[in-house]
Amino acid sequence: GGDYRCIAHTIVNSLAITSGIICDGAKSSCAAKIAASVDAGILGYQMYLEGQEFKDGDGIVVKGVENTIKNVARLGKIGMKETDKEIIKIMTDC
Repeated sequence: GGDYRCIAHTIVNSLAITSGIICDGAKSSCAAKIAASVDAGILGYQMYLEGQEFKDGDGIVVKGVENTIKNVARLGKIGMKETDKEIIKIMTDC
């Protein structure tokens, strides 16, 4: 029943909480990461209802939900390139 503002703030709050989660190739931990993300979504909504929110300048959060989503996408696409290589090295014990 939330309006656009409610949904946008819930998404921004959720992304601020979970943007540091990495995929490490371990299927068993994926379910836990999904559960944590769902929990972050609920927490993000509850924060909005209480008038609490992450604001422009809080980490990768910037003004506008679309811009925050772009930052998360940039983090995944560009920022995680070396992280992916390191995870593979760890998994293969190299």
